[in-house]
Parts: sequence; structure tokens; C-alpha cells
Amino acid sequence: MKTDIVQATVLLTAIYTAAMSCFGAEKAARDDLGRSVKLRILVDKVMQPEEKWVTKEWIVKETAEAGFNVFSPRSGYDRLDEVRQVTKWCEKYGIYHMPWMRGTLSAPPGAEAAGKRLVWAGGGEQLLWSPNSDEFWDWTTKYIVEYAKMSAENEHLMGVFLDYENYARGSQGNCYALSYDDLIMGQFAQAKGLKLPQLEPAKRRGWLEEQGLHEEFSAFQISHWRERCRMLREAVDKYNPKFQFCIYPAPGTLFMVEAAYPEWATEEAPLILADACTYGRPSRFLPEAEALEGNRQRLLKGMQVPQKAGIPFMYAGGIDPVVKGADPEFSGKNAVMISETTDGYWIFYEGPKYKKDHPDYFKWFTWANKAIAEGNFAAWHKPRETAEDWTLDVFKRTGPKHKLVTPEVTGRKVEYPLVRLRGENLMFMAVKAGQPVEIVLKNQPVAHYQSLLAWDVRSPKMAKVASGKIPHGEAGAVRFTPEADGLYLLGASAGSCGYSVMSSNVPLGLFAGEGLSLIYGAKRLYFRVSEGVGDFTLTVRGSGGETVRVNVFDPEGKQIATGQTTLQDRTVQITVPVGDQAGKTWSLEVAKADEGVLEDNSIKLDPKLPPTLSLAPEHVFDIAAEK
Repeated sequence: MKTDIVQATVLLTAIYTAAMSCFGAEKAARDDLGRSVKLRILVDKVMQPEEKWVTKEWIVKETAEAGFNVFSPRSGYDRLDEVRQVTKWCEKYGIYHMPWMRGTLSAPPGAEAAGKRLVWAGGGEQLLWSPNSDEFWDWTTKYIVEYAKMSAENEHLMGVFLDYENYARGSQGNCYALSYDDLIMGQFAQAKGLKLPQLEPAKRRGWLEEQGLHEEFSAFQISHWRERCRMLREAVDKYNPKFQFCIYPAPGTLFMVEAAYPEWATEEAPLILADACTYGRPSRFLPEAEALEGNRQRLLKGMQVPQKAGIPFMYAGGIDPVVKGADPEFSGKNAVMISETTDGYWIFYEGPKYKKDHPDYFKWFTWANKAIAEGNFAAWHKPRETAEDWTLDVFKRTGPKHKLVTPEVTGRKVEYPLVRLRGENLMFMAVKAGQPVEIVLKNQPVAHYQSLLAWDVRSPKMAKVASGKIPHGEAGAVRFTPEADGLYLLGASAGSCGYSVMSSNVPLGLFAGEGLSLIYGAKRLYFRVSEGVGDFTLTVRGSGGETVRVNVFDPEGKQIATGQTTLQDRTVQITVPVGDQAGKTWSLEVAKADEGVLEDNSIKLDPKLPPTLSLAPEHVFDIAAEK
């Protein structure tokens, strides 16, 4: 029996070693990662929830068997015994560990953190400790130095994954830009021998600029950041000079580029830069091949920032399955493309359910990891196997017992008022078989951005009907002749630019069931309040310092409700009583809020309503019960 057990153990070890060799895991010596062996990093938010956000051995095992060579659990950075145990499991399965931790620290309201919370240039204060505070740096140092100690004992803890995305209420960007908190303002004044006047947070930047001091203030604060970053690097180097910092989002914020870049990147421990620009498709209306090439170009551009900085670095493009257009096959091919273009890839693994769609994602990631390990980078050019479906399941939104009711299709051309859309949006078109459709779109410039306006038309069965691109700043027509009556979909995106629908000869509705993305305002958008609706709710969202107000009008044009976002609250819900005005056409206005600037915003309609906003009252859609 003992002999049988020994033989079985030897056999299983051989099988495991052979399996891992498919991905080159046995070759992934610590010093090879990101160099001769591409980084394949999994930040897990799918398997951990199965264990109530605690890492178990099977999670590490499954990660390794799929061909990933670095595991980063989304939860557990502060449970040091667990960090140590996860590192041991990573060693057992031949991969490496990077604890994931936020690069920001929540600060309490009230006196405890008064004057030491993050303050944006516009005066908005967030409940985050300022990057100039001892509290922030003491917390950051506490955990990272402990990781460095562990890494000196076990090289399978290779570094830390620091996430500088700003998740806190009142966000106006990722962390960190300059902060105008009392702490740093006071330190700057003392260093300059200045007597500061009593300044409201919103007036501090303006005062510094008026005094000709803003550049000096910026340099002073950055110097402070660099000193703290340098102290942390030195503290880490006492235990392990090879310990690496992985920071997100690349190519970087002011804090990252001006302080972390020069102080944390060394020849022994190049900085790992985690870019999110490749999470999904540049536009989910682009077919796979074009989308992958678009992502490649984004990476090449992003890498220019650390290249110009002249620091030792490793670059890794990111994938996030929760992003629209990041289906399993695309994500797998995206991983191969990213790895050919950069030093590897990483996944912010969220969205899939473990027992539902996780197996399909891991099938494609396993395929990708094998191709990457074998150097088969041509794999991302393989023809698509899975039918592409970039559309939302919009036709089911009204429920199985309801249908969309379309306006009459007359063929009459309707000129629309100017409303600028931004990002990716869907539009419903009511069409008749054999009746030509013509919709004029215009690519609207925004700031310095230059992007093509890509559009794509699909039939009710999601079959591709027509597609095209409109140059920057120009107008173009969407033309096709439908083969059947019904609802067709028009998808459009102009990247960072805006776009507008100038005219249409068929009823057209802007899909707002999951959030219609706009830039600037809109004098009127029209919608139907169906029979039987007693009240409804609109969800309105701004973006940091970009705020928005929405006014709601009844069928007689009387304002019934209003709501606005603020610098502290990016989202507001407006509940509107209907009274006896159901079954009629209502409207709303998108306008400037009391504070902030009116730029990017979105509107989401209550599921009680038809899921469209229309640019003309005669083009509103309705919903009705199926007979």
C-alpha cells in the first residue's frame, strides 16, 4: 500500500509538472517575471466571494492551473497571517503573490481629520486623508514594510498592487492631484515666510495663482511626496531591494508620475504599471479585429509616458470582464495581444459569476496563457469563433409581457435640436421594410481630442446591417434599406469626442434604460409616461467636478420636479409624481447645476417607463401589454 501511495504521488507530481510546463510556470523564476516571462496577473473578485472574501487554497490552485503566474486577492491585504499563508500556497503551485491594497485611506468627518483631508482645486473636499498627511503615509508604510519583510523570507511574495482609483464620495479624478488642504497650505506658507489670509477651499488655487505662487506650491508639494515615497522605498530596501511596486492606473496621475516613478522604480525592482485602457473594446461597436488593434495603439501611446521619464518599468495592459464588449473570447485574445505589445497583462477579475460564466472566461484565459507561454502571439489574430453580440438585451427590458410601441413611420425627415452625446450609446429606430432610412450624425469635437465616430446598425435579430465611420468634426449619413418591419438598433461612439443626431427620416429614440451618456446640456428630451404609472424615478449622474441639473416637465410644460448633483454627490435620484398625466408625453431639461461645470453626465430612466428619450415629441416610444 505504501508503495502504491508513493507511486501515485510521483505520478501526480509528474502530471502536475507537465501541466504547468504548458504555461512555462517552472521557468518563471522570480527574476524572469516581466522580463523573459510575461506577467499574467489575476486580481480576483470572482472566486473570493465564494469563500466570503477569504482566500482558500483551491483559489490559488485554480489560478495557477489556468496559467496565471501572479495572484492578487482583492480582499485580505490587512490580514497579515492570511497574506503569509497565501504566499505559501503560491509557492506550492509555482506562482507569485502581490497583495492588493487601495492607495487611498478613508478619513473621518469632523475634527479628527480637519484640515488634513484631500481638497481638490475647485474646493471639493473628500473623506480621504490627504497625501500630505502623516496618517496616510503611516498606514501605507505599515503594511508595505510588512510585505517586504515577508518577501525577504519567501520570494513568492513579489511586491504590492496599489490601486489609486478614487472610489470615495465626491471623486473628481484618480489619486492624486495636488491637494489644497490646510496642512500643505500651512507648510508652504511657513517655508516661504508667508502670512496666509483666511481662504475658503474653493479660492485657494486662485489666490496662489494671483500671487504668482502656484508653480512653487506645486513643486513644494511634489517634493514632499517624493520625500515620503523615497522613505518608503528605503524602508522596503532594508529587507528586499527586489520588492516591486505595481501601481494603477497607468500611465499615471501627477502623484504617480512625479513622485512614485522616480522614487519607487529601481533597476533591481522596476515599477510595474497597470494600464486600464484595454479593459474592453475601445468601442463595443467595433468588430474584434479592429478593437484589438485599437487597444494595441492605446498601449503604445501609454507606454510613451514612462519611456520619456527614463525609469525602469514593466508595462501591463488590463482586462475587466465587467466592461461591455469584454466577452470571454475577446478577453482571451486581448490578453495575447497585450502580452505581445507589453511586458504582460493583468485582469481586474469582476463581473462573472463563479458557477455561471466564470468557466467560459477561464477557458479563454487558459487558452491565452498557454499561447503566451509558448510565444504564440499570432493567436490573437485567429478568426472569431463565438458570434459577436455587442448589443444589450434591450428588447427584454420591458418584460416578457410587454412590448415597445413605436411611432408611425412616415418617412418624413425631422431636423433635431443640438444635443451632444458622448461615449457609447444605442438608439432605437422604427422602420418599414423597403423604405430607405437616412440618419445624419455629426462628429462633435471636444477639447483637444480627435476621434472617429463609429456607427453600426443591427436588425432585431442582431444581424449586422450596415456600419461606417465619420471623420473628426464632420457630418455623415447612416443609410440602409431594411428588409423587414420592426425595431432596428443603431450604436455609436466617438471615443473621447462628442456626437449628435442632426436629423432622421424614421422615429428614433435614444436608449436610456442603462444610462444615456451626454456632454453639456439639452433644452428638451421627450419621453412617454405610460398608462397606469403613478410616479417614476430618474437617476442622474455627474462626474466629479462636472455636475448637472435635470428639470422635469409635465405635458403642459409645467416644471414638476428638479434635482442636481453636487461636488460631493455624483448621483441623484429624482422621484416624480404623475398625477392624472399618465399616458402622455413628458419632457426634461439637462442644465447647469448650482456648482461645478456642466460637461459629462448621464440619465437613466425608471424601468416603469419606455427605455428611450427622444429628440422630438413625435418620436417618443411607448410600452404596452402583450395581447
